[in-house]
Amino acid sequence: MFRAVVDAGAAQLSSRVRDTLLGSKESWTRRMFELAGQLRKDGGGPVHDLSLGNPSLEPPTAWRKAVVEVLEGEPPGMHRYMTNAGFPEVRAFLAQRESARYGLELNEGHVLMTVGAAGAVNVFFRAILDPGDTVMVPAPYFTEYDHYCTNVGAQLVPVRSTDAFEPDVDAMMAALTERTRAILINSPNNPTGAIYSEAVLRRLADALRAVNETRERPVVVLEDSPYRDLTYDGSDVPSMMRLYEHTALLTSHSKDLGLAGERIGYIALSPKMAGVETLARGLGFCNRVLGFVNAPALMQRVLPKVLGTPEGRVDVDVYARRCRKMAAGLRELGFEVAEPRAGFFLFPQLPESMRGQEGADVKLTDALLAKRTIVVPGTAFGVPGHLRLSMATPDAAVDGALAAFREVCS
Repeated sequence: MFRAVVDAGAAQLSSRVRDTLLGSKESWTRRMFELAGQLRKDGGGPVHDLSLGNPSLEPPTAWRKAVVEVLEGEPPGMHRYMTNAGFPEVRAFLAQRESARYGLELNEGHVLMTVGAAGAVNVFFRAILDPGDTVMVPAPYFTEYDHYCTNVGAQLVPVRSTDAFEPDVDAMMAALTERTRAILINSPNNPTGAIYSEAVLRRLADALRAVNETRERPVVVLEDSPYRDLTYDGSDVPSMMRLYEHTALLTSHSKDLGLAGERIGYIALSPKMAGVETLARGLGFCNRVLGFVNAPALMQRVLPKVLGTPEGRVDVDVYARRCRKMAAGLRELGFEVAEPRAGFFLFPQLPESMRGQEGADVKLTDALLAKRTIVVPGTAFGVPGHLRLSMATPDAAVDGALAAFREVCS
């Protein structure tokens, strides 16, 4: 049911794209999201779509006001090309914010504006990876990372996390090779909602320093953190930016400002990173040659007027409430659900009666689909036997999905 439908025009595609569309590597998340769209057209009733992390909350009012203010007072040339890294004054503003947050001394040269966090990852990969290099990631992980590596001929190497969904540092060091160029971490995590502890990140930093003593190029840590301002208790998220000198923060405002479709993000480099000035130049070059050229000008101008204001954030309590409601309902059905601490995802483990069955998460996904409920199997995130549920969806979809779970699993 989930196999992509590709017409005779597949012969026009490259072998890499064709094999992805016809094989098992196409994005499960996007596939399920598109299936939900098809179901909505058949007139068969409501669709309970928990597939995509597509924020259901509208951007804060501060953002709307800032857009109007920028457009009414726009300086001449605001919508023309600028340096590939972005407007210097916006980068300086963000550098100051990150400096205060992490106790570092960033300047505008350490910040590159990007087309979302996905654009940031692709730009960084293009800048540092050669074909055959590998990128390590704790699993479960955001499924698109596989494709971002493939774009540059590199390979993603998942390493299973601990039962608490934290990086298993010993397992990661055992899997590290001479071709390991980077470690990609995502905290708060998609799909689990887990926040990596400072103790675990410190162990990782110490282990990498020991590894770097015998390497010509240090292992770089890329910290993909678009959910860091969506914690349920408002606490700061531990970061490798404080702990490891060869760290780059990659983020966007798709989630905390509800601007997924506006595609605005940035890269912030630790000023302690070896060769940081040359790396920054390389990132700007890759921003251009990958076809992004520069991040959207209007969105860049708006950020300094919104970030840090009392109204400049969506109400994360809405996502927290939905997550807790769904988690409680699933636990009644025998699912094991780790308490999420940020973002809007749940990653429940299947009931014990279903564990050990090959493809059980896919079969349950199929059964829920028959009830017009759309979820993504854990297989998509490198950890079978789980489901990912997005609570970035209306309350009615949460209630309808819970009813479907009860019908299928009771």
